[in-house]
Amino acid sequence: MYNMDAYLKTLTSNAVKLSKKMQDNLAEGTRDFRFENQAHFLDTNEDKMREIRKNLDSKYEKEKLDGLKRLIAMISKGRDVSEFFPDVVKNVASNSLEVRKLVYIYILRYAEQEQDLALLSINTFQKDLSDKNQLIRAMALRVMSGIRVPVISPIVMLGIKKCVTDLSPYVRKIAAHAIPKCYQLDPAQKDALIDIISTMLGDNSTYTIGSVIMAFNQVCPDRLDLIHPQYRKLCKMLVDMDEWGQITAMDLLLRYSRTQFLNPIGKLSATPTTRVKKEKSNVKSFYSDDDSDVSHHSSRSSDSESDDENNSVDPDLAFLLKCALPLLQSRNSQVVLSVAKLYMHLAPAQDSYKIGRPLIRLLRTHREIQYVVLNNIVAIASQRPYVFDQFYQHFFVRSTDPAFIRNLKLDILTLIASESNITFILRELQEYVKSSNKDFVTQAIEAIGRCASNIPAMAESCLGGLLKLSYSKSDSVAAQSVVAIRRLLQQRPGDCIYMITQLTKALDEITESLARANIFWLVGQYCSQLSTVAPDVLRKAAKSFCSESESSKLQILTLGGKVVAQEGTSSKTINLLFQYVLNMARYDLDYNVRDRARFLRVLVYGEQKSKKISSGDHGQEVHEDEDHEEHEDQVEDVGGFEYNEKELKLSDHVKAILLSDKPAPVQENPSHGREQYKIGSMSLVLNRAVAGYEPLPDWPTTQPDPSVRRLAATMEAPGYMNDRTGFGSDSVYAQSRQGQSGGFGGSGNNGSRYGQTTAGPGAQSLDKFLESSEEETDSSDETDSDEDETSEEEDSSGEEETSEEEEDEDEEEEEDDGDKDEGSSSEEEAILPPSSKRSNSRR
Repeated sequence: MYNMDAYLKTLTSNAVKLSKKMQDNLAEGTRDFRFENQAHFLDTNEDKMREIRKNLDSKYEKEKLDGLKRLIAMISKGRDVSEFFPDVVKNVASNSLEVRKLVYIYILRYAEQEQDLALLSINTFQKDLSDKNQLIRAMALRVMSGIRVPVISPIVMLGIKKCVTDLSPYVRKIAAHAIPKCYQLDPAQKDALIDIISTMLGDNSTYTIGSVIMAFNQVCPDRLDLIHPQYRKLCKMLVDMDEWGQITAMDLLLRYSRTQFLNPIGKLSATPTTRVKKEKSNVKSFYSDDDSDVSHHSSRSSDSESDDENNSVDPDLAFLLKCALPLLQSRNSQVVLSVAKLYMHLAPAQDSYKIGRPLIRLLRTHREIQYVVLNNIVAIASQRPYVFDQFYQHFFVRSTDPAFIRNLKLDILTLIASESNITFILRELQEYVKSSNKDFVTQAIEAIGRCASNIPAMAESCLGGLLKLSYSKSDSVAAQSVVAIRRLLQQRPGDCIYMITQLTKALDEITESLARANIFWLVGQYCSQLSTVAPDVLRKAAKSFCSESESSKLQILTLGGKVVAQEGTSSKTINLLFQYVLNMARYDLDYNVRDRARFLRVLVYGEQKSKKISSGDHGQEVHEDEDHEEHEDQVEDVGGFEYNEKELKLSDHVKAILLSDKPAPVQENPSHGREQYKIGSMSLVLNRAVAGYEPLPDWPTTQPDPSVRRLAATMEAPGYMNDRTGFGSDSVYAQSRQGQSGGFGGSGNNGSRYGQTTAGPGAQSLDKFLESSEEETDSSDETDSDEDETSEEEDSSGEEETSEEEEDEDEEEEEDDGDKDEGSSSEEEAILPPSSKRSNSRR
């Protein structure tokens, strides 16, 4: 009974102690979850500053954490707190992970200023590289490589070499990030770093390979020979990489493909205006499930016509395009643009239809992304407009679109206009003309003119619509309409007489100087076909010459010179009108008008001493001797040039000079020039080459050796690089040793197509690996011996024939083994599984 009471008392006291301890722990733990304002860490008064050193020397992790938070807050405000460096370095070996993170941040900030003290923490970082927690190992290497002290570059190199063979893919990823930092710290280590990169390119972890490619692009971007054995593996791993790794990998594979394959881009994309005529028998909605199908653009006949072109594509290049195609459904807009870049710069023209719908999908995001995507669509549409011709409705301008989006949409509409959609596009552009925004209306009229220039069949209807707009009360609309009409009439001289006659009728109502100047130019250029209209227009122009603008005065002078050159000096009325205009221009305030008048006077009439012109009604004579004497006195003003009429005789060629045929103007798109840059680059958006832009290499003229991509090792990388598990807790190691599946983006069939041994998702032990390799060699020896015995029994034609046949069989067996283990360059073997490859090769 006494023992029972003592036992109960002991149990009760222990329970009280346990409950008290749990209450203290709970109270301590709830402090981390309290919703308090963290602004007190930004308080920098002297009392708080004195408490920081005390907190850093405290034995409680909570106080150390508060002191470090206050230091980091001061660093964010730009205050120098390097005086606390010795106190912070003491806590580099703290047991708290949060304290270590803040200590590492502080050391990275002030390591260059306090190099001697920073070196004291290197030993701790080296010890942390062997810690059981993968976070601590990765963090130690990250901080050690971030310390910009050249003295520790050999130590950083040793740390990288150690972490490259780490079992955790997260640590190997950090090791790949440390390679460019080590290269910047000590460029003399480049050769050793290239060897490390070459080893890490064999890593089969999709979580690591993106960072390895990034390191490759920064350290040795020209060493494309390192990509040969890893090309097919990188293509297969594209889908499982993270988004930024996909972007980096596709950029590398693009550069590699442009140097290792012949140009597969057919004649369909040779010129920007070429259209591919395809039947649209199976038109699907925008949200069709079969996004990769392009049957709505192609028919059986067109497919049969392009068979020869498809067969010219290298199987490895076709494999890359096939592996990148699923990425068009990515949520990252840059990934979609990277795939579009591959198809634009690598794929044949008929495969470009696959990128149309995914790019249109990106227009439903923020307007900043819309702007970038629209710039890339402009570059694509200028080369292959048939990619977006069926999506013209998605480029209609909305009332909420800003100006920079609106202008790009108008450019795209003019580029993708075709005979099938021009009617709908012109109908939409006519609605834009009714807008109250004058700039938008002007751009819409320009777009109508460009559409009419690209599609001659619609030019007549466009001219009719523009003629109606020329009567608009808005000066800007009328002016731009006349400018568009002038450009179209230069391309269609047959329609000029009726249109110019209609424009001259509206001359009294048109007040915009630009519009009037264009009408005067049209009348003067085609005055030979307007023998009755041109003199009357000159009469009206001479009447209002003083009130015209500078541009109109210049065109009136040119009109008079052309009419006189066409009619000759025998027409007294026309000569009087032209003389009147010349005399008015002689005293004009604008020097350009005076120069033009002086030039045309000498060009049309030459240097004549006297000229008699009868004035029709009064029979008076007009003497110009005084004018010409004044002109002769002013010869020195021309710069010392002495005019010799006997040698030049320009007046005899005035008709050929003034009335010569003018070439039709070429209407360039406002976004012209973007197509010369890579899709998805900043240079394309800005339409100029920015710093760091590297153009794509030219296609090779001769086919490089395709066997270099079949020289990969028959066995996989070491076990630590076969790990397909992602970033997680330390249980990753147990999973890798036991061969369990899981992790970041792992796929169980990686390495099975091109003869690589499938070691499973986990890391393979060395004993199992050696046993499996010995079994494979034994089985291969047995099969070779069996085949030799059968060949000896079937031989019946002498020793020479048997020896030749045996050599042939050995060569065939070696080729078969190479095809099984390393893959084939033919298109069938790039797609068929290994089993079907063996059966086909044996057949």
